[in-house]
Amino acid sequence: MPFSRIALPAGKTPIFRQTLSEILHRTLVDFFDVPRDDCFQLLDEYAPGQRVFPRYYLGGPRSEGFIWFHITAGRPRSMQQKQQFYHHLSLRLASELAVRPEDVMITLSFTQPEDWSFANGDAFDWPVQIDV
Repeated sequence: MPFSRIALPAGKTPIFRQTLSEILHRTLVDFFDVPRDDCFQLLDEYAPGQRVFPRYYLGGPRSEGFIWFHITAGRPRSMQQKQQFYHHLSLRLASELAVRPEDVMITLSFTQPEDWSFANGDAFDWPVQIDV
């Protein structure tokens, strides 16, 4: 049950944003054990000067095409799942959208099931039958 927030430069086309969303979700399903119907995303576009980031800190060089994925998930994943997810998301973005791997940053946060309310003011509770 991840929630993804994606910070990207302003001016991306609707096709770019849709493809980016699809790539992220497909990669979450394929490598992060996320059900197909579990897709919650916000795409935030920022005008020049509204994103502050170092060009070379721990990677890079980053360009103005820099995209930051922040994903909050309801349960932890193994180091192997995280590595595969990072790797395949960067590869897919590069091959399908020509996004430079140096311009992809991913951060993960994990919460407890009771930290989520999907509807009706009810806390989420395991176990729930979810079709994968």
